[in-house]
Amino acid sequence: MVRVVGCMTYRFKLNESVSAGASRIGMEQIDIAEARLASRDDIPTAIHDARRCLKRLRALLRLIRPALAESTYRREANRIAGIGKLLADARDQHVMQLTLAKIATRFDTFPKSVGAKLTKLMANGGGTRSAGAQERRQALDGLAHARKFFAGMQRRPITFDHLAAGVERSYRRARRRFRDAYETPSDEAFHEWRKTVQQHWRHMQLISRAWPDVLGARAGEAKELSRLLGDDHDMCVLLAFAGERGKAVLNEEELATLATTGRSIQDGLRELAKPRGTRLFAATASDLRERMALYWSAAGDLSALAPKENGDKTRASRKSKTVRRPRTQAASRGSPPSRSPRAGR
Repeated sequence: MVRVVGCMTYRFKLNESVSAGASRIGMEQIDIAEARLASRDDIPTAIHDARRCLKRLRALLRLIRPALAESTYRREANRIAGIGKLLADARDQHVMQLTLAKIATRFDTFPKSVGAKLTKLMANGGGTRSAGAQERRQALDGLAHARKFFAGMQRRPITFDHLAAGVERSYRRARRRFRDAYETPSDEAFHEWRKTVQQHWRHMQLISRAWPDVLGARAGEAKELSRLLGDDHDMCVLLAFAGERGKAVLNEEELATLATTGRSIQDGLRELAKPRGTRLFAATASDLRERMALYWSAAGDLSALAPKENGDKTRASRKSKTVRRPRTQAASRGSPPSRSPRAGR
């Protein structure tokens, strides 16, 4: 089984060009996605891992969008989105099963028969279709084309100014979606906000070396907010499935119980998400862009000073280890010991 470690290298480096970094990061995510899709072990988990790589690729692409022609961006964004759609059904079915298990664990009074009936419906083909070998092959073909694009990325004139502009654009959109979600609440509005929160989380990961402590904290906060909104969306997917296909196995009372329980859970999740969103999206988009640019510039200056500082420490360490040879040791090597001024007195 392939171990997914791509998130550890999902960072721009201070000592490489932004173009080279974009190429390296994109190629690494494609490598992992291809390996997972080619695996025959634990297919649901493999597809989940591959979809995470696709989301990272889309976030990277959106970050460098200001450096690309709009037609180029659209072509590659649609390509990656298309690959994701090939694998979406299998993921949705797995998520619905997990969501049912969470409800059963959280609510002792929830009828076990509801979860059992829906799970059986999915198992008998009444749920969404799993991604088979054909879909995975199509996904691999799409990744091969994406690889060519990211391989040529290092020849493009991309700078951190482009990344800062990408952060600003995505962040402004996230703030707008946050406002929309609570002014006109709907499942779709919260799902749209969730997607922009995920983008911001990954953007903070990508440029985190600008100030690891500060941007790492932002990434962590965005990740937790994304988790809350993800649970909200998972519940939405389950309720939609139950409303459309669950009627074949559930009676009206069971459907009503599931809907009431699910909406109650969503209300709680959205209540928790609001103050986190208020805190995360407090700054204006232009202010955030300016600070990201200053952080990256300062980090570069510190990195440039680091070798000299380390060299000074090394020389000081070597100097401290230089010990004068004792007189007795000098005498044993045939050199006369130095004569004390008081000698012979």
